[in-house]
Amino acid sequence: MKKVLFVCYGSGHVRMVVPVAKALVAQGLASVQVLGLTTAAPVVRAAGLPLLQIKDFIEASDAAALARGRELVAGMGQVDDPVESAAYLGLSYADLSAEAGEEEAARRHAQLGRQAFLPVRTLRRVLERVKPDLLVVTNSPRAERAAVLAARGLGIPAVCIVDLFAVDEVRWIGARGYAQRICVLNEGVRDFLVAAGRQPREIVVTGNPAFDALRDPANATLGAQIRRSQGWEGRRVLLWPNQAEPAIHPFDGSPGDPDLPARVLQALVDWTLAHPDAVLCVRPRAGEAPPPLPSANQVVVTGQDWALPPLLHTVDAVVTLTSTVGLEGHLCGARLVQVLGSVFDAAMPLARFGVADAAVPLAGLGDALDRWTAAGRGATTGAPGEATDRVVRVLAEFL
Repeated sequence: MKKVLFVCYGSGHVRMVVPVAKALVAQGLASVQVLGLTTAAPVVRAAGLPLLQIKDFIEASDAAALARGRELVAGMGQVDDPVESAAYLGLSYADLSAEAGEEEAARRHAQLGRQAFLPVRTLRRVLERVKPDLLVVTNSPRAERAAVLAARGLGIPAVCIVDLFAVDEVRWIGARGYAQRICVLNEGVRDFLVAAGRQPREIVVTGNPAFDALRDPANATLGAQIRRSQGWEGRRVLLWPNQAEPAIHPFDGSPGDPDLPARVLQALVDWTLAHPDAVLCVRPRAGEAPPPLPSANQVVVTGQDWALPPLLHTVDAVVTLTSTVGLEGHLCGARLVQVLGSVFDAAMPLARFGVADAAVPLAGLGDALDRWTAAGRGATTGAPGEATDRVVRVLAEFL
C-alpha cells in the first residue's frame, strides 16, 4: 500500500487534512501519517490518526539547535509541549543560520520572528526517514512550504490544498513547479493561480474539506427548527460574527481602524431597529463577553453555546469584515455582505472571488441590506463530503 505524509499546522489547516486522511484510510487507498505542527498535534491525536512531530526526528548532532530552541521557547510564556516547541524552533533557526549565516539569521529573526523560518533541511530529514510516496500540505508558509521544496528535491510528488484565496500565498503557490496539483476553493481562485502562471491542469477546484460538515442536511433541519422556535419565520435575520481589528497590520505595518467593528455593529443595530421585520444575531468570539447591546427583542446574542452550522442555516444574511464565518454562511445559503475598510481587506476579497453578494463601505451597508435581505437566502453550495471526495480523487492520481 502506498504511503501518504500530510504536513500541516493547526486551526483551519488541520481541519482540512483530517477528513481527507480519514477518507484515504477508510477507502483503503493508502496508509497515512500526519506531521502535526504546533497546535495541529492534539487535533490529529483526537482524530485517531498516526501523529508525527518534529521532536521524533531529533539527532545527536542537534544539541546546539535544541538549546537555542529552548531559549526561544522561554521567551514565549506557557506552551503546551515545550519539548516539541524547542525542537521546531531550534531546528528551524538552525536551518536559517545554515542558509544565511549567524549574523543574518539573527537579524531576520529579530525582524520577522517565526516568519523568517523556511526549514527545508529539517523537512528533508523528515521525508528521507518517512519515505512517503506522496506529500500533502496546505498553504501555510513555513514548514509546509519547506516540505514541498524538500519533496521536489527528492522526487516525491506533492499536492497542496488551499483553504481560501491564496492572495498572499500566490508568491510561492503560483510559482511553476510548486507541487504537482493545487486543490482550491472555487473557480475564482483557480483563475487567479492560472493568471499567476500555473498550468490549468495543475489547479483543481475541489472546495475546502474543512467546510464539508456545514452541508450536512441535519444542520439545515436544525436551522429550520431554530427559526420556528424563535418566531423568526417571515422575518429578515442577520448574523454579525463579532471581530477585532488591529491598529497596525501584523505583517506589513499598515494602519488599521480598531473602532471599525464597533461602528459596523452600531450601524447593524440601527438598521435592525428601523425595520420591524428584522432580527440581528450577534455572535461573540470564543471567550469574549457580548458587546453592549440594546434591550430589544430584535437583537439577540447567539454566542458559542449556539452551534454555528445550524445557525448559518437559520439566518438570511451574514455581515462581516473578514471573518471566515461569512464564507461559511455563503456555503450554507446565507447572503453575504462584506463591509470594506479592514486592514485585512486585500487578503479576504470575498466579492472578487464570487463569495460575497456585496462588498461595500460602511456608508453603503444599509442599502446593501435592503437589497440582499429582500432577495432571500441563496442555495447551499455543494453537498456533504463533496470537497473531501474531490481531494481524495486528486490524491488517487498519485497512488
